[in-house]
Amino acid sequence: MTYGSGSGTWSRLLGAWAAMVVTVGCGGGQPLIPSGSGGSGGAAGGRAGGSGGATGGATGAGGTSAGGSGGTVVTGPFGSNVDMLLMIDNSSSMIEMQQKLYAQLPLFIQSLQSLPSPPSLHLAVVSSDMGAPGDSASSIGCTVLGDQGEFQSSPRSDSYLSPPVTCTNSTITPVLGAQDSDHTFITDADMMPNFTDPIGTVLQCIALLGDGGCGFEHQLASIDRALGADGQLPSTNAGFLRPNAYLVIVMLTNEDDCSAPANTELYSLNGDMQNIANPLGPIANYRCNQWGHLCTDPGTGQVEMPPLTPPSDTQGSSSVPTLDLTNCTSNDTASGLLTPVAKFVSDIKALKPDPDKQILVASIAAPATPYTVAWLPPSGGQSTKPGELWPQIEHSCGAKGGDGVNPEATQNPTDQSFGDPAVRITQFVQSFPNEVQGSICDLSFAATLNAVATKIGQLIGSQP
Repeated sequence: MTYGSGSGTWSRLLGAWAAMVVTVGCGGGQPLIPSGSGGSGGAAGGRAGGSGGATGGATGAGGTSAGGSGGTVVTGPFGSNVDMLLMIDNSSSMIEMQQKLYAQLPLFIQSLQSLPSPPSLHLAVVSSDMGAPGDSASSIGCTVLGDQGEFQSSPRSDSYLSPPVTCTNSTITPVLGAQDSDHTFITDADMMPNFTDPIGTVLQCIALLGDGGCGFEHQLASIDRALGADGQLPSTNAGFLRPNAYLVIVMLTNEDDCSAPANTELYSLNGDMQNIANPLGPIANYRCNQWGHLCTDPGTGQVEMPPLTPPSDTQGSSSVPTLDLTNCTSNDTASGLLTPVAKFVSDIKALKPDPDKQILVASIAAPATPYTVAWLPPSGGQSTKPGELWPQIEHSCGAKGGDGVNPEATQNPTDQSFGDPAVRITQFVQSFPNEVQGSICDLSFAATLNAVATKIGQLIGSQP
């Protein structure tokens, strides 16, 4: 494995802090561009400790409702009704992986339409961007509030595709209850489609969210907010979640969830410097690992947070020490700074009276193992000390010998796909009996999406 000094993963994680541009997020892409002011919507995340939903915060033009979605009030048999939410990571370096999804979407829709009982669909897309509240939002290329779980349906183009894709009109018309035409969802329910182009084409046009979103991804908090499961349903999402429909959630991401409460200090300097002496460590994605995971150190047998500084049992060289960790789980204890995964599981399951039979959750994410920490020279620091090393998490899949890729990774694609251990994402998905897991490093997402379609057919066909 190499750690390059040019365009490699580790060197682009932070960028030049002195210029107040710090790159966080998926390390293989271009640096995030500071966005300046915050987005619209409520404050991000849920409240750590699992005692309540996400906290209020300021609301933007879209607004939020006071309560949840009311999804537990069943009005009749489910039939073939399916409400499907696609959460697409729009942080740095996601272009190649969005393109792989793009290629499969029409085939996925065809698989659904070929089922013995084709689903009556509500279909929505949401980003991973819930902002990064704190004193450093603009310097890390984020807004304070992000997209706040509002459905994304603007037509988008992609000049990187071959041939390039130019979407000029997604053909979606506003659904009843939506307050604007920019944030709504696809529906073909009740024989009344709100689109004219083929549904697969419309979905393709929406799903290319790009890679300009916040690098501290809130995949789970975004889903929670989008569905109103945290008690703050965006008014623009009104009418999506039907009480008599199966709920299907599909996630595309190459990093683990970093959802934190609205009052978090995780994305801030908090009056300290951007260096290893900061009590939370340098502002970078490793904060999500250190303060969001609990792992076993095989050398000591201790279950602990991933360390900020190299312990005595590191491997590797003195210039680049490494530490292999095992059995990593979400840190849902008092020492963790992220919203507990258990809170998100509880929120989503509360949307349906029989969630084990009425909810399907799928992920296309990186494998949760291997999990290795590597310490490297700082990039873009403030008042760093000679010999100071900063921790980074190695990619659990990616090009063999690639920059920052774990040499123990068993998936080594050649299409620029890579990902970090999806510990919290995996734990969330496996909390639902109906689940599908695929890898972000698969050469094609066809098998995973076909498995999702098959599971949907089984849900619909299992009714008495």
